[in-house]
Amino acid sequence: MTDALEARQPAGRGRMEGGAHGMTSGIRRKAGFLATAGLFEYAIQMALPVILVRHLTQQEFGDYRLMWLVASTGLILFPLFLPQSLVYFLPRATPGTRPKLVGNTLLSLFALGGLSVLLLLVLMPVLPGSIAGLQRYSPLVQIFVGTWILASILDVLPNADGKSEWQACATVGFAILRAAALAGAAVASGDVTWVLVAMCGAAMVKVGIALAYALFAAQETGLAFDRQLARLQLNYSLPFAVAQGFFLLRVQADQWVVATNFSNTAFALISIASTVLLVGTLTRQPLNDALLPKISSLVGAGKLDDALALIQKGYLVLGMMLPPVLGLLISTANELVELIYTREYLGAVPLMRIYLLGQMATAFAAGHLLQVFGFGRRAAKIGAISLLLSIALSILGLQFFGLAGVVAGSVTSLVLWECWALNMVSKALGTSIAQMIRLDQTCKVIVVVAVGVLVVHVLCSGLDTSVFLRLVVKSSVFVMTMLLGFVLTNMHRSLLSLLRETAEVTPDGRTS
Repeated sequence: MTDALEARQPAGRGRMEGGAHGMTSGIRRKAGFLATAGLFEYAIQMALPVILVRHLTQQEFGDYRLMWLVASTGLILFPLFLPQSLVYFLPRATPGTRPKLVGNTLLSLFALGGLSVLLLLVLMPVLPGSIAGLQRYSPLVQIFVGTWILASILDVLPNADGKSEWQACATVGFAILRAAALAGAAVASGDVTWVLVAMCGAAMVKVGIALAYALFAAQETGLAFDRQLARLQLNYSLPFAVAQGFFLLRVQADQWVVATNFSNTAFALISIASTVLLVGTLTRQPLNDALLPKISSLVGAGKLDDALALIQKGYLVLGMMLPPVLGLLISTANELVELIYTREYLGAVPLMRIYLLGQMATAFAAGHLLQVFGFGRRAAKIGAISLLLSIALSILGLQFFGLAGVVAGSVTSLVLWECWALNMVSKALGTSIAQMIRLDQTCKVIVVVAVGVLVVHVLCSGLDTSVFLRLVVKSSVFVMTMLLGFVLTNMHRSLLSLLRETAEVTPDGRTS
């Protein structure tokens, strides 16, 4: 039937539609690989604390979380957006320049990682609050942070090089290795020091994997260096480094406020609550990673309508996936924390729900699209304002509402930032925010999710049974309510259309 239909079409149109289907199929395949890898990595990250909290004391677990706070802050401040800039440069690279781009990035990260080690050796003893207490683990903390910065290139390089399957395999393989090393160290020793030793070893392995990819698996293997090209990379990346730095520091501002005003046990609560931020990231990131290189190419070629179509399709898929997941987590937060972290950490539940509501309000984040349109300088300015606002609101919230106020202040500033980013991108594409994110469909989904959360609260709030059974019952009630809501609002047709469109596209780009 496909051949018969194609026989009635002009040849040019057939080729054009076949090419479009092929492009869509390729993007779906890449997104599928990356999404599967991301979800697996998230599952591993969620499973690891099940072991750690049962073999480390609350204070040691708080120290473990503080180490990751320092490491993640190092990743914000030192890499200067150089790994992410490869998404811009590698798809547009001329033959012979790929090894130079990768070599420049690795050399820069090595120097920046070394700088972070030196600064932490000097500054850690004078840092405020419980952070200064990490000095007793020197120099392991400093070594881990420096190596982790160098290893960050592996999070971007294979996908930017056009090999999403390689990226997915590296993500899954390293997630297993890291979890096994840290869990093994905790079980064998019951000492957070040995867990940190395992973290250092895992970071070194990650560097090795990145080097192996560059030397043996990249589209153009080998490493080279080019000072002029490095200057071009820095000129591109620095504005985004500042903008992303302000944004990510804003995301962490509430944790730093808690770390400087509370004990490491209290910090453990907010760090546990903030793990749900990964849900939004891991839902969006695979889709973003698959779409960004193509969107960048289309924008570079001036094909803004095609870029808008890709963005709209991505947001449509996101709108059907993310809000229901967030609603399910809101409904089952008590059971999840008790099951994973034990009842000692139930104080994280209210904080977790505030974070989830913030994720719901910013489901259609657009900050990642700013780099495609070259809005680095403006993003940096607004990011600085957002960071200061987040710190101010978190400190104010701390005075009136304690830990919950700190989280609420952070979430408020995030909502304002993403509203600005959406406005910037929609203007660049010559459309409205409502059209870009398919607001008509989005509102229906969010209403259905809200009803689902309410139904779970009304029907299941009095359950007095085991934590696992409560989790199963609440999840079942929420899912059934969502399915009924999708049918009543006709959203099931949009969902089936998306699934049918995916099923009808074959690898050769033709409809079956």
